[in-house]
Amino acid sequence: MKKRKVFVFIFIGLALGLFIIQPLAISLHMYDMQGDNGEWWKSLLASYQQEFRVWDLDQAIIKLLFGLLGIALSLMFMVRQRIFQLTGRKDKLEEIRELIAAGENQQVEFKSTLRWDLRQFKPNKALEDVIAKTIAGFMNTQGGHLIIGIDDEGSILGLEQDYGTLKKPGKDGFEQYIMQLVSLKLGTHFCTLVKVSFHQFEEKDICYVRVHKSQKPVYLNLGDRSHFFIRTGNGTRELDMPEALEYMETYLN
Repeated sequence: MKKRKVFVFIFIGLALGLFIIQPLAISLHMYDMQGDNGEWWKSLLASYQQEFRVWDLDQAIIKLLFGLLGIALSLMFMVRQRIFQLTGRKDKLEEIRELIAAGENQQVEFKSTLRWDLRQFKPNKALEDVIAKTIAGFMNTQGGHLIIGIDDEGSILGLEQDYGTLKKPGKDGFEQYIMQLVSLKLGTHFCTLVKVSFHQFEEKDICYVRVHKSQKPVYLNLGDRSHFFIRTGNGTRELDMPEALEYMETYLN
């Protein structure tokens, strides 16, 4: 995949050099030789016409140089983009490391697994509801950070056991499962408030879920009724109907 990306940038750079940089340079030179008289776009059109004529040795060398210039610029852009990505990833790792070190609080929750029961050694649907409850609580309060793959004490457990329970094992399947859970349990329109990413700690994957605050009430659908949850301290609490109405009137308006 990385080699393919490099080849794509090389192709783009070659096209940039031959069909944009070279015609622009030649047209500006022609326009300057004419004493800046006339219309520049005609010089540009003439340079494109020259571009497709039969190449002699001099023209071939010029095209090669402009092609190499375009490739160099394209690869420099690719490297610059990669540096920004690595810097952003490093910053995110440091942020997550600080969240783990600080422990659980009103805006941070740790979960050992998404759906693998560590006691029964099998998938457990009830654990998925706990994840959905936490996400709903964050949305109804101030937003928060859910980290899956570590226990309550901050020890890294990883996601391997969860991966094995999915129809599509791996990060993509895991992310799809979380988004499907949000869609089914909370509502599809709330998926935009959830951002999922994966990071490695101690050579194990963890899932970082950034949950943003909702501007309207979020209900968790369980069985035949809806439930309203908020974050209080380092836990998630359900409010009864009178409490929920009072809370919504005070904090969600």
